[in-house]
Amino acid sequence: MDDKFDAPLLGILQNCGELEPFLEVVLGFLYRKTDFFRPLSSDQSMGFPPGVAREKLLKVYKKYECMGSPATVPRSPPSNNHPPTPPATPGLPSITPRPTVTPNVTAGELLPKPELKQEAMEQIQGDWSTSSWDHHNGGVTEHYAWSQTATDVDLKLVLPNPNIKASDLKIDIKPYNLKVQLKQQSDLQTLLEEKLHSLVKPEESMWSLHKGECLQINLEKGRDGYWWTGMFEGGHAIKLDTIDTTRHMHEFGQDERACVQKLMFDQQQKRLGQPSSDELNTEEILKKAWNTEGSPFAGTEYDRSKINLSNNPPPGTSGT
Repeated sequence: MDDKFDAPLLGILQNCGELEPFLEVVLGFLYRKTDFFRPLSSDQSMGFPPGVAREKLLKVYKKYECMGSPATVPRSPPSNNHPPTPPATPGLPSITPRPTVTPNVTAGELLPKPELKQEAMEQIQGDWSTSSWDHHNGGVTEHYAWSQTATDVDLKLVLPNPNIKASDLKIDIKPYNLKVQLKQQSDLQTLLEEKLHSLVKPEESMWSLHKGECLQINLEKGRDGYWWTGMFEGGHAIKLDTIDTTRHMHEFGQDERACVQKLMFDQQQKRLGQPSSDELNTEEILKKAWNTEGSPFAGTEYDRSKINLSNNPPPGTSGT
């Protein structure tokens, strides 16, 4: 976790006095200064498809929810007693944690195993299902759900036991392979071993355990902008024409964002009949050279009409 923004954030939190106004500040900033809350439409390239922004927000929330409730702590039996309130930091609002609600549903096995397959199918058809998990630009099966952006793939796997701890799992991510194993008394039980649809970057990939719910694995794509038609080689496939290939501004690097903003500016200038960004830059250079020593225009005011800023040759010339 990066703590370089802690000082300004603590200042904002102290000014707000309570958690809810602080969240209002954060989300209000996203609303005013970004396209986070802007629905994507056919006449503009900025914004998010319906539900995607909410999914991204929940994804980050669940990440820190999992970290706040360490998966290595054994599940306690249900109790009506509320957990003790931690001591408040001086100058900050105190926040009383809500009691954790423990689901009483057992998930199915990852891979079809004869002794567990029927049980898994019955349990998944019960109170909750993988179909409720995020599968934007991806797919869902009874054992897993996956989604993707232009840069990463997110996989959620059903586990055979809701009491599994992070220390019970061994996750092996390789450029083209994924292996999930469950540590037992003297050996390892392989829950999943598959060849991935395409290349990933293991050093930039990560996983987290949502205890009682699923194992989540985030894989950084080896090739940005390459869209997967399946999670695993030979597995369930989706059609390319069903993929929303829209890339949002936050998914681009700094240089790419600058290029996109330049293109959008040039399109706007063209609609208004105004010079492009390149032409404006060229004009600035010409303005500086206008009165320099040796210039045929030295001593006169800058006259834009005498300059051809476009790529087209002036009338009456061959352009050579």
